Amino acid sequence: MSLIHLPQAKWASGTGRQVILKSDFEKIEQAVLEGFQLALAPPLEYVDQASLRVNATGDCKARVLLCGFPSPVHPGQWVSGGLADGRYRENATPLTLNFATSGHIWGTEKANQWYAVYALAGAADTSFTLKAMPVMRVSSQATQIITLRNNGNTGDIGYGLSANELADGKILVLSGASRGLVRLITANNSDNDAAGTITYGGSALTLAQGDWFMVLPNTNFRYLGMVFNGSDSHLAPFYQEGPYFHYATPRQAASGAINGYTLFDLGLIVPPTARRVRGFAAALSGYDLKLAVSYDGSNAALILQAPAPSGDFQGVRGAMPFSCRLLEGSRLYFNNENTANQVVKITGWEE
Repeated sequence: MSLIHLPQAKWASGTGRQVILKSDFEKIEQAVLEGFQLALAPPLEYVDQASLRVNATGDCKARVLLCGFPSPVHPGQWVSGGLADGRYRENATPLTLNFATSGHIWGTEKANQWYAVYALAGAADTSFTLKAMPVMRVSSQATQIITLRNNGNTGDIGYGLSANELADGKILVLSGASRGLVRLITANNSDNDAAGTITYGGSALTLAQGDWFMVLPNTNFRYLGMVFNGSDSHLAPFYQEGPYFHYATPRQAASGAINGYTLFDLGLIVPPTARRVRGFAAALSGYDLKLAVSYDGSNAALILQAPAPSGDFQGVRGAMPFSCRLLEGSRLYFNNENTANQVVKITGWEE
């Protein structure tokens, strides 16, 4: 392939006019054409409860541009933080990431935790490796030291990182008042319990409890996708097709009577990178199916309602699918007018 050969080393040497050969023009022409093939990265594949892979063969190589992390502000654009070179790498054999293998994730494995899977490569590498970074939330901030909150926003957490392991990487804020801002990481502690901290430089960010942020590693990298490590420390089975992620088994977002619009934090079901969510509402025991979804807590953006069929199917009396946008930070308002025996399940998301 040609894109992997650009820029040519000779172009950066010397001063004044540079020599460019016909073969160089051929590489540039081919690279432009190849670039259109690399808009999407190779998909992640679920292997088992502890591992996933990026598949590849000698004839169907896995190719990526190491262009950073998806912009939380501009869909389709990328944020490198000045850390990634944006160049192309490829693998001709399958590459597996195992959560039980040392060095495959940053820190120690945590349950009920989202992980961003990164493709990584050194400056001189022509292939890439995989490594998983925990997605982080804010508990509090003092003098530009962020105390970390767990993904469920129920308590503080430490990730068991080596002291200052993340230094010279960067923070990218995904939600809240500082969404889209990047700051240099100057330190992190090694806590592995409930007191993890990250320190950053530059001007202070405006952060509130529950805000999400991503760590951009200090190397050439590209985000490939999100995976969820469940309460049993097993990966939730999934399928990925470009920006679309599908659970092999739907996950429950709400159940029972919901009396008026109630804001649900879906942080353990849908990652903060998701822009749309897919799911279904279902009713049990002959109850009418009811679900209203709101973005402002006052007005319905989506309404599902159906009378109960006469018989059960797949354990429910009625079900209807839905797809809608998400509020920032993986939140939605649900309401079923205090109707019992209701359930809302999520089947996947779109980034």
